[in-house]
Amino acid sequence: MRWMIALLAVASLAGSAATARAQDPMYGGSGVEITPIVGYRWGGGLSSVSGFREVDTKDNWSYGVALGKRLPAFSTVEIAYTHFAGDVEATTNGGLKLPGVQLKRDDIMLNGKWYAYHGGAFMPYIVAGLGCSIFGSDRTETVGRFAWDIGAGLRRDMSQRMGLQIQGLWMPTWVTTGTGVWCDPFYCYGVGTGEYYDQFELSAGLIIKM
Repeated sequence: MRWMIALLAVASLAGSAATARAQDPMYGGSGVEITPIVGYRWGGGLSSVSGFREVDTKDNWSYGVALGKRLPAFSTVEIAYTHFAGDVEATTNGGLKLPGVQLKRDDIMLNGKWYAYHGGAFMPYIVAGLGCSIFGSDRTETVGRFAWDIGAGLRRDMSQRMGLQIQGLWMPTWVTTGTGVWCDPFYCYGVGTGEYYDQFELSAGLIIKM
């Protein structure tokens, strides 16, 4: 008799959890989400380029789209693409300012999101990812660099088909700006030197649940 009571209790709890999950707006549809993104990006200065005191990228808008899949334990994995273009100005060591070109940056990132709280209408989360940044301009060749990002955001599900998110990201990419020598106990090697070309982005996205 006791095992029957325990079994009924477990079934009741499982049914309640399934009902709550079905009623949760986050779990509408198939679990696939498409999120158009519009943001504003700043940063992207370099100070170790040979012959220049500073190389600075002007702030500008960014845009893109993310394709995500909701996972158990209130997490999401997504592939995100964003595009940014900003004018570059350079200052020589002598203080002369030179007009630059428009730098284009395309980021393709594999991100994971973990929701810290999901008991209310607003769900804060942290996000981190790895991927590639592709740099180019009308005067230079296109080059790809390893990139990563980390940040936080706030999500609001309005229904089982629509939601909104606000997100802030730090997006650093290592850029080689010179060469140096590194020696171990047996040999010396030529290595590249450089610094992080890091930008910050604040964006808003419309979550469309499929």
